[in-house]
Amino acid sequence: MSEKPAGWYYVGDGKLRYRDDYGWTEFYMDTTDPRAQSWPPPTPRTMLQQVRDDEEARSKQATSRRGIFGSRRQRRP
Repeated sequence: MSEKPAGWYYVGDGKLRYRDDYGWTEFYMDTTDPRAQSWPPPTPRTMLQQVRDDEEARSKQATSRRGIFGSRRQRRP
């Protein structure tokens, strides 16, 4: 068990680094990143899930648009 609780820590040069229950991770974030403006920033796992959710929503939106316009397009022989 580490001596510090899990979370983001300032490590110098305008960088934050994430520390979990096992020690320092490979996750870094610039202090200028918009996600760092609300303290504390979300965990790396939460950020990854947000990216996946956004990608899924965009994919569904693109699919629904293709459904509307796809039937009007004609394929070339």
